[in-house]
Amino acid sequence: MYSMTGYGMGIASNDTYSIKVEMKSVNNRYCDIAIKLPKNLLSIEDKIKRIVKQNVNRGKIDVFINVDYINSKNVKIDINSALAEEYYNVLRKLNDQFNLDSEITLRDIYLMQGVIVSKSEEENTDEYFLLIEEALNQALKGFLGMREIEGENLKKDFEEKISKVYEISEAIKLRAPIALKENTEKLRSTISQNIDAENLDLARLTTEVAIMADKLSIDEEITRIFLHLEQFNDIINLKGAVGRKLDFLIQELNREVNTIGSKTGDIEILKNVVDLKSEIEKIREQVQNIE
Repeated sequence: MYSMTGYGMGIASNDTYSIKVEMKSVNNRYCDIAIKLPKNLLSIEDKIKRIVKQNVNRGKIDVFINVDYINSKNVKIDINSALAEEYYNVLRKLNDQFNLDSEITLRDIYLMQGVIVSKSEEENTDEYFLLIEEALNQALKGFLGMREIEGENLKKDFEEKISKVYEISEAIKLRAPIALKENTEKLRSTISQNIDAENLDLARLTTEVAIMADKLSIDEEITRIFLHLEQFNDIINLKGAVGRKLDFLIQELNREVNTIGSKTGDIEILKNVVDLKSEIEKIREQVQNIE
């Protein structure tokens, strides 16, 4: 079981350049991967994304790739003269439009985006990709390791909370037959008091009470709660993406608890229902962090 939050970093280099890959993730219902890398490497973005997808199932993942040139002999600095001239003309136009008497300096132009361009004399995307893949695998190792550690911490937290849910559910289970018996007796008494004794059909009264008592029974809901809790404990011990399964189980648990609350009028059980809903909500919030 893995958390959806994590961070990893990797560095790989050769005689020409050094590549640093950083990746981080936060919660997301789907697998949303964003790759940020130099424009000259956009052609290999899909390859990088495929590698990440092979290792991650859910979460919003940001991957940052930075290239530093080590050997300056292999780097060419170039000027986009046409773009520089366009920037200059625009700056002059602004000067005239606002009646400014500002001097346009070289600094004003060369700091504009795209005027000065640095690139390797031999752009070899295959060579880039080999280094990126090496650094990415390092980053993934740390990234997945952090997600696994956080997943183990969440697992321990789940176990504590599920133990509390078990405890409250056991209290409801013990109280249920007592409450049902009390409700049945009250129901029988109420019906008897409101029916003419001379016209009382005892057999029919017994049948009606049994039917209504069955409707008030919460045995099935309690049984399903314990089944869901067993499933939950099994799932948190599995490897891989289990967040959606856990989310579904939490919905089912809530459904059973709400049904119990609607079927019973017993004060003690209703107090336990409130406590159960509180604990289940805490679990639901944590489940949102699971891949």
